[in-house]
Amino acid sequence: MRAGSARRWRRSAGYASLALRLVLADTSAWHRSARAEARWTELVEADILARCTPIALELLYSARSRAEYDRLASDLSLLPNLPIDRKVERIALGTQAALTGRSQHRGPTPVDLLIAAIAEVNGATLLHYDRHFDTIARVTGQPMEWLARRGSLD
Repeated sequence: MRAGSARRWRRSAGYASLALRLVLADTSAWHRSARAEARWTELVEADILARCTPIALELLYSARSRAEYDRLASDLSLLPNLPIDRKVERIALGTQAALTGRSQHRGPTPVDLLIAAIAEVNGATLLHYDRHFDTIARVTGQPMEWLARRGSLD
């Protein structure tokens, strides 16, 4: 990445809203990180990325060999881990109940609900590339951002 483009991105609204916050990147963002390389690099360099067990499990599921699994597990272990606790469970169940009241509970998966609750409990911004998180955010009001403009990385 060229220094000039990094400086421009830092001044952009996307970076300003993520500045000084912990960011929990959903699997949807991880899988598209190479297509949004400048933004992903900034997040990594800012040392604000975190992980949680559901995301680690999803990422490690895609490993094609034991060596690849071990390499990815080692890389993920360097990130701060946001735990699942009883508060996360209550929030995920409450969000699902609220979505049911809107007849929208069949969109976000149970894992999406857990990931969003983990981010919320830990005060992290959820970075994603999945419309189901917009549905969750309309109920929770928590900070979430698209990795890139919707549809631009498909």
